[in-house]
Amino acid sequence: MKGFLKTFFASLLAILFAAGGLFVFILVLIGVLSSMSQPVPQVADGSVLVFNMSTAVQDRPVGMTRDAFIDEAIGGSRQAKVSLRTLTRGIRAAGEDDRIEGLLLTGSFSTEGGASGFAALKEVREAIEAFKESGKPVVAYAVYPSSRDMYVIAAADTVYMNPDGLVSDAGMSMSYPYLGGFMEKYGLGVQVTRAGEYKAAAENFVLEGMSDPSREANLAVLEDFWAEYLQVVAAGADIEPSLYEEKLNEFGMLAASDAESIGLVDGLLYTDELIAKMQEVSSKDAATKSFVQTSLSDYLLDAVKPEYSSDGFVAVVYAEGSIVNGEGKEGQIGGDKLAREIRKIRQDDKVKALVLRVNSPGGSALASEVIQREIRLAKEKMPVVVSMGTMAASGGYWISAYADKIYAQPNTLTGSIGVIGVFFNYEELAAEHGVNFDTVKTTEHADFMGMFRAKTDREMDLVQRQVDFVYDAFLEKVSEGRGLELDAVKALAEGRIWSGVDALDLGLVDELGGLGEAIAYAGQEAGLGDSPAIKELPAASNFLDELLSDVSQQAADASTNIALKPLVDLYREASEMTSRFNDPKGVYTVLPYTITIE
Repeated sequence: MKGFLKTFFASLLAILFAAGGLFVFILVLIGVLSSMSQPVPQVADGSVLVFNMSTAVQDRPVGMTRDAFIDEAIGGSRQAKVSLRTLTRGIRAAGEDDRIEGLLLTGSFSTEGGASGFAALKEVREAIEAFKESGKPVVAYAVYPSSRDMYVIAAADTVYMNPDGLVSDAGMSMSYPYLGGFMEKYGLGVQVTRAGEYKAAAENFVLEGMSDPSREANLAVLEDFWAEYLQVVAAGADIEPSLYEEKLNEFGMLAASDAESIGLVDGLLYTDELIAKMQEVSSKDAATKSFVQTSLSDYLLDAVKPEYSSDGFVAVVYAEGSIVNGEGKEGQIGGDKLAREIRKIRQDDKVKALVLRVNSPGGSALASEVIQREIRLAKEKMPVVVSMGTMAASGGYWISAYADKIYAQPNTLTGSIGVIGVFFNYEELAAEHGVNFDTVKTTEHADFMGMFRAKTDREMDLVQRQVDFVYDAFLEKVSEGRGLELDAVKALAEGRIWSGVDALDLGLVDELGGLGEAIAYAGQEAGLGDSPAIKELPAASNFLDELLSDVSQQAADASTNIALKPLVDLYREASEMTSRFNDPKGVYTVLPYTITIE
């Protein structure tokens, strides 16, 4: 019912907004009045800070989107989101806050929209370890912990688990959809050319499984990630990594009793027993009969404030999503849009350094170059530092290569220095349904970019020429930007992906570390110290911006039958998969898909 109300209000909102905007005004007024009626969050003295990890941790700032605003207006709940930097600042601040007696970790991280990657969670875990340095206890309570949850709660002093719980961690895997059979079955043509033996970005459209080079590179990265993960979890439990791996191979997933027997958790408790334990840390709350506590969301509102300085600030720019030509949309990096943001920064005298936070599988070669050009111009005026998140590969590496210093995490996926050309056509599908195309043209290749026919062998040779040209340029840029010999870059390129650990050894990154380390270094280089004032860009989105840019889509959604929602969702997922392929030349520096490590 709540989902129906959300769809209904969103559709009605779009229609009435187009008709005159009266409903928007009313809804805004309701929202404002509602927020004014809410009590200001209070941080109770002597309380336990409760971090419900059932949230999506994303790199960029979090704003109030249209859907979230509608949920608030109709009294619904929404998937919580929090920015990485806000979260880590809050946890670290709580360690020095006399009102906070301890930290309780509960819930399970959300990966919605590619959030909560291991590289980001490494910084969350490090913030918890910094909290522990205050001497305050950190307790974790797990029910069905995923591998992401285990990775973070390994930092806790004490880990309890529900007796009926299950460790939902069976190891790490990379699983990709391969559409070669589907494309052939339904007459959807795709033609691919590439530069780089390991450049597998279009394999999923033409093959029915991994190529040998792709399997080799994927397994090597996965083994690096798994080794780091095992070390972290085992160290937290004070057990041997081999023991945990052995038990996973034996049982698949560990029951609560299995986890306790090997020391992965310290005890099995029901919720009421956990409450009694936490009352020993703070005290009993007479009103709720629970323990005195403050939610992390309330604490962030109270303790994490905007940063200002008359000395200037470090601009932190978030490049998160696939890199596409033009402006892009939510969840994408529009080449023109991000370049314009960086241009404003380098022209602002108050900005003393730039940190580019990259979390991207790449995309359009042209858009990547547009962004890189602005990065190089900014570098002429100020220090430029790159912080690689969960993924900074292909085009994500292209835009990073000229930074003064590049930071990555051990579980960052990077590299993939290679180029592909990919073209779709529906010639066979159209013919099967009696649709034929006839063309007149002035030159031999005038209809070259159309999707109604396959490219000729000669045309594919021309595409290969462009791909080779872009690949050579990519190699030269990495060589120049990183100060590496061209032959050395050629040897490590070929489209192969690397873990952050291997990238450090190869000279693709300079140091292992997260966003915090990158900001501290940029601040020092700019003469602002290691805790500089920060300005985060692009600014968090808000629901009015979303309304103004998305009215037409909402009107279309209003006519969509709710019963067809699964098909609509599938269509949107497929559209997102192909929307990154919008380079005007059909040439891309992109991973095949957003890789998710499970």
